[in-house]
Amino acid sequence: MNHPILYVDDEPSNLIVLEAALEGFLPILTAPSGPAALDIMRKTEVAVLLTDQRMPGMSGVDLAEAVRLEFPDTIRMIVTAYSDLNAAIEAINRGQVHLFLRKPWDPREIRLSLEMARERYLMGRRIHEMEGRLVATERIYSLGVIAAGLAHEIRNPLSALQTNLHYVSSTLAALSAKLSDRSGIQATELADLEEPLADCERAAANILEITRSVELTSRQSDDGLVDLAEVVNLATRSIRSQIMRIGEVELQFEPVPAVRGSRTRLGQVVLNLVLNALESMDPARRRENRVVVRLYGNEKTQCLEVEDNGPGIPAKTLASIFDPFFTTKSNGGSGLGLAISRRIVVELGGDMHVKSEVGVGTRFTVSLPCA
Repeated sequence: MNHPILYVDDEPSNLIVLEAALEGFLPILTAPSGPAALDIMRKTEVAVLLTDQRMPGMSGVDLAEAVRLEFPDTIRMIVTAYSDLNAAIEAINRGQVHLFLRKPWDPREIRLSLEMARERYLMGRRIHEMEGRLVATERIYSLGVIAAGLAHEIRNPLSALQTNLHYVSSTLAALSAKLSDRSGIQATELADLEEPLADCERAAANILEITRSVELTSRQSDDGLVDLAEVVNLATRSIRSQIMRIGEVELQFEPVPAVRGSRTRLGQVVLNLVLNALESMDPARRRENRVVVRLYGNEKTQCLEVEDNGPGIPAKTLASIFDPFFTTKSNGGSGLGLAISRRIVVELGGDMHVKSEVGVGTRFTVSLPCA
């Protein structure tokens, strides 16, 4: 049974009635007490806990609080036949209960409430999975950016080394030819140098080939149709707490075609841009802080814009903003977020631009080809 509802009530008749009401609509498990419910939840991933408040031993509030500590993602709801305001307040404060229902309940109403709660749980689960993939992807791309940068830096002096080795080898061969008709230790010593020099040339060529392969592997592309509106919605939901703490994020979407790429990697781009915008603003100005995410385009190109009304970026900083390891964050950011994001966009055939004015704000624009 996948992500069921768990209904807890010490009255067997109530368990039977609700089980019958949800049959064919939602997966449901039942338990006669709080301890029995916890035993079930330790064996089965439960999406929604619906518990009666007035139960002997462990009340609904007690159970909700225990579930919050052990299974924080489970949606918790309490139902009771008593209109007890104090119990409702206690349930919210101690158990972080999402909904408080009263008996007698209407079958259609409770079915709809449970269906919405289960969908909320599943959405949260998908967001957590997406966050995990984003973290893994960012680590891989961080290594890719570092490796590609190192390969580029190594290749230039290595090419010079290879050229000089070739020159020394050629000169040595010419000198050996001139001394070939003479006897003596000098000619023998020169001949002995030809083999190690040839080994050095081969080693330099191999290292150069490795640097090229590293740069090529860092340019892998993804396939698949992606709805950017869905990506933006999921990404902004995953950082809802940061948004509420710092300011407001407004979504402005026009109907646009899908793009070809990876939902995870494009989600990483959205997260980086929105988080950078939020982190640039002063939380003390929360009421004034605003980030607008726009989607617009045509049949050929789809555009994503992230614009904030933050402090803006000075011109001298703007020139280096996409450089790996460049950061202006006081908390010691890695300086890889924008470099990785731009690399993802470019690999998908798009581009990323930034415009900023100090004291006014910053706007990042991502353009991607439609599928």
